[in-house]
Formats: sequence, structure tokens, C-alpha cells
Amino acid sequence: MRIAALCLLLLLRCPPPSAGSAEITAADLMERMPDLIGSVPEPPEITEDQVMALEEDDPETHIFINRALARPPRPARLGGDGRLRLIRPDTREKISAAYRRPDGSYDREELERLDRLLRCRFTGKHAEMPVRLIEILDAVEDRFGGRPLVVMSGYRTPAVNKHVPGAARWSLHMLGWAADIRIAGTPTEDIARFAAGLKTGGVGHYPDSGFVHIDAGRARRWEKRGRSAGMAGS
Repeated sequence: MRIAALCLLLLLRCPPPSAGSAEITAADLMERMPDLIGSVPEPPEITEDQVMALEEDDPETHIFINRALARPPRPARLGGDGRLRLIRPDTREKISAAYRRPDGSYDREELERLDRLLRCRFTGKHAEMPVRLIEILDAVEDRFGGRPLVVMSGYRTPAVNKHVPGAARWSLHMLGWAADIRIAGTPTEDIARFAAGLKTGGVGHYPDSGFVHIDAGRARRWEKRGRSAGMAGS
């Protein structure tokens, strides 16, 4: 169904054959297919405050913090190459960290570099992100051609994360277990589908805002449409 729609779009983009010229062949369509597939609309601009506003009303992104849940989840090898590239648009930082050595051990200094980039934007503090989350992000990055992940939000301190009056709702971002990301030129639905297929953490898809929530909690998936108030273009 999707391929047929793409072919139709390609036909519409191709000029009709002039008199005496050859008709468009299937080979011509396949040759032009990558150009069409690669033309993904630019995602909307969104701030971390708007990301938080979208997530805070979603019960799937919150847990009760207790001694059991505060223990970091065990690492999981998910096919990533052990190197993770991240971009943070709000600070214009870029990082490429080889966090896993060839012998399979983890490089704590490289992991700390990732922790610092994923720090709380509002306070500058960072947490020790679980290796499981880093491995999930690495698998996602490698699946989509090694293009760096654009980080919309990472760790958030308890003082920053918003509370719901009368209830102990706490975001996994407060544990350093979550990151909200997008990949330039890649549909968020593809990212969410692949990440959910790993069955190694939580995946929240926010298609109208152009980002995917990924965490190292229990395996689950949800989607939330709509944009935060005040977002550009809303």
C-alpha cells in the first residue's frame, strides 16, 4: 500500500513522456524512489518546556520512584556498534562517544561524556544514565544509517520536573532513564516502530511534535497526538 502510494507520487512528479519518447519504466521509478523517500518534511520547532508539557499528562511516562525502581536496569546488547553520536540543538553540542570497547567492556569516561550531554538543561546537573538506555539509543542510531540522534530532552532534576498535585507522579527523566529524540530526515513513526520492536524499554510516539520518547523502563508503547500550547505553527 505504502509502496504503491510512493510510486503514484513519483509518477506525478515525473513529466509526461513527449511524443516519440519512451514510457517511464519500473526501473526509472525505482531509480528515483530514494529521492522521494529521503524527502521528509522538516519537523516542527519545539522547546524542552513544550516537550515536558506534552509528557506530563501522559501516565505512561511516569512511575513511582522507590528502592526497587531506583536500581539501574541491566545492560542489554541490542546490535549497536558501541559508538553513539548525539546532537543537542539548544546548546549546539555534538558528541561521538565510543562507550563500549572491542572486548565488550564499557568505558566509564565515554559514558560520562554522554551523561554530561544528556544533562538537565535547567540546572546543568547530570545523572548516571543506565547503559541499557545508551544501548537502546545506539541500536536506533545504527538502524537509521548512523545519523546522530537529536536530543530534545534527557535528564531532569526533581526540582525541575513538574508534579501533579495530590499524587506522586514522577517522570523516568528524573532517574536519568529517558531521552526524547528525533533523527533528521527520518519519520518519527519509523523510529518508534523500530524502538518498540526491540522490546527493551518504553517508547512514546509524539508525531505532531516530531519526537520519540525512549526509556529504559518496562517494555511498553504509546502514541499521543496534539501539540503543546504555544508551539510554533499551532
